[in-house]
Amino acid sequence: MKFHALGVNHEHGSVEQTDAFALDADEQRALYDNLILSEEAEVVVLSTCNRTEAYLYGRALDVRRMEAALADAAGETWPSEEAFRYVDEAAVRHLLHVTAGLKSMVLGDQQILAQVKDAYQRAVDADQVHSLMHRLLHTAFRAAKRVSTETELSSGAASVSTASVEMARHYFKHREAAQSLAQLRVLLVGAGKMGRLALKSLQSDAPASVTITNRSRERAEALAETHGGEVRPWNERYDALTDANFVIVATGAPEPILRAPSMPVPGEQASTPLIVDIARPRNVDPAIDEHDGYTVYDLDDLQTWTRQVRERRSSAVPKAREICEGLLQDFVTWVFHQQALQPAIQAIRETFNDIRKQEVDRHAHRTDMDREEVDRLTKSIMQKLLAVPIVRLKNVDPDSIDFVQGVELLRALFAPSDDSGGRSLQEATSDGQPTLSDAPSRCPYLTHGSEEGTENEKALRQVLQVATDTEDSDHPESASLHVE
Repeated sequence: MKFHALGVNHEHGSVEQTDAFALDADEQRALYDNLILSEEAEVVVLSTCNRTEAYLYGRALDVRRMEAALADAAGETWPSEEAFRYVDEAAVRHLLHVTAGLKSMVLGDQQILAQVKDAYQRAVDADQVHSLMHRLLHTAFRAAKRVSTETELSSGAASVSTASVEMARHYFKHREAAQSLAQLRVLLVGAGKMGRLALKSLQSDAPASVTITNRSRERAEALAETHGGEVRPWNERYDALTDANFVIVATGAPEPILRAPSMPVPGEQASTPLIVDIARPRNVDPAIDEHDGYTVYDLDDLQTWTRQVRERRSSAVPKAREICEGLLQDFVTWVFHQQALQPAIQAIRETFNDIRKQEVDRHAHRTDMDREEVDRLTKSIMQKLLAVPIVRLKNVDPDSIDFVQGVELLRALFAPSDDSGGRSLQEATSDGQPTLSDAPSRCPYLTHGSEEGTENEKALRQVLQVATDTEDSDHPESASLHVE
């Protein structure tokens, strides 16, 4: 079992491919419903306008099934040559970078965190996430939060659409009669992609009103319904300017659609309105900037703003990667120790369950209860008795104990007498840190000889001898397993 990240995105694949494999929320739910993976596999599928990716913990067969499922959901052939696939640390690193905005088309994109959280919730609802992926996704959320608060990777607006709104915030905040966008009446001229993105950036400000005008009234009405706005006919766009404080102009017209001679005098409640032209070629007559009562920003102003933001964000990349790398190592260490502990925990459960079965068999004739009912009752009691020590064992800080010796002791105490032992832990990497490929799939204990007595007795004798020797040394505390 390994961690995998696979899919198509703006870095690996064409625009046509990313569009073809984009899956909406309902399509992702249907994919989960039809997905067949191995019993222990876990997966989260993320699909945005720039990427469709799967973050998977599973086997090679699960990877192939995941690729087939994505292809079936999109109705396309899987693009093996263009698609990417990372394994173990590279896969975990990729997810952390995606969630933190390091892989976005617009560096530091703040929307991606919410998109990853939505994807995670859908996977949880579909029962596709268990302990390892829960931990991994929450590690990714921590990475994104720390990058956002400890670096400038997400500061400022780095796209033209969002920059238009941020410049408006700055403009109205520093005027003599300082205003927030929540006090303003907004007019959007044009209902295309740029206009939609700008309007989306305004949502958190909750402006006093939103009016939309567009050549196609149908598109204007659809956008107005989404954002709670009203629609004005295209031929009334100049009249709509009268009461607007903030005007965003973004149409596909090849020439200005607002001309200086036709501009109305701003209404009393819309003194000194701001017009931001985010279209190319210009949709706003430059002469309007000289018109009494209007201020105009165009793409030159916006691009200067966004260039400065991108430069500032780029300088934050090394620090952001350093944060992700630290959390990656924390996750790898956690996985390593969780998998190392699992066989010992299993041995404890099996030992207690064997005792439970023996006692049920011995005393079954003494009760009128149904055998299946007795089994359920005793299993419930056993699970409750073991719950607290096992949870505490899983949460123990590996740095506070002699980990290998402590887990050997647990296995020696609880492993069945016919247990044949496992294998030793992998050698540490050159920097002393474990890697995901080191994480053992079986119990990471030394194999014991069989000269005399049972394997279990000899293992216990060996561990206790080590403990005795250690107590005579200068560091007796390293011989015991502390679970607090």
